[in-house]
Amino acid sequence: MKIAIDLIKVDDEVRIRREIGNLQPLVDSIGKVGLINPILIDEQSNLIAGYRRLEACKKLKMEEVEVKIVEFGGDMLKKLDVELAENFFRKDFTPHEVLASEMRRQEIIESTRKKGMFERFWLWLKSLFSADQSSIKKTYRETAPSSEKVAAKKVQDDQQEGSSIVHGTTSDEHETTQEAQIAGHTIPRQDDHSIKWRTS
Repeated sequence: MKIAIDLIKVDDEVRIRREIGNLQPLVDSIGKVGLINPILIDEQSNLIAGYRRLEACKKLKMEEVEVKIVEFGGDMLKKLDVELAENFFRKDFTPHEVLASEMRRQEIIESTRKKGMFERFWLWLKSLFSADQSSIKKTYRETAPSSEKVAAKKVQDDQQEGSSIVHGTTSDEHETTQEAQIAGHTIPRQDDHSIKWRTS
C-alpha cells in the first residue's frame, strides 16, 4: 500500500542506522526503476527498516511511497531484530556477478537495438553458416564411432599377424606342423641349418 511520505515517523533516538553514506546511486536507481522494496513501518507508522530508501525518495520529491506494515504489538526487541536483519543478512553481488549482469545488459541492449538492412542481411548469413557448422558436427559425431571400430579392428589384426611372425610361423606353417606331429614326425624350426627327421 502507499501512504504519504510525510506520515512516516523516524525516531532518531532508537534507530541504529545513522550514517546513510552516498545516496546518489540509490536516488538514481529509484528514479529509474522505482522503489522495488517497500519501506517497513509499524502500526503507528514508525519507520522500522528502509531509512536510506526513505531519504532517497524525499530527495526525489516523492509525495507517496510504497510501504509494508508489520504489527509488533509494542515488542521493542522484535523491532530491533527486524532492523538488524534488514542490514546484517543481505549479500552484495560478487565481482563476477556484477560483470555477468553488465554483459547481460549489453546483450539485451544489442538485441533490442534497431538494425539497418545491411546488418540484418549479414546476421542472416551468419546464422546460416552457424547452422551448417552444427550440421557438420552432428554428422561427424554420428559417423565417427563406426570409423573408430574399423581402425580398432585393423590394429587388432595387425597385432595378431605380428604375434605369428614373432613366434616364427605363419598360419600355413602352423597347420603343416600340426599335420606332421599327428603323423608321428617332428619338424624342426626354420632357423635350424639342417633338417633332421626323427621317427618314434
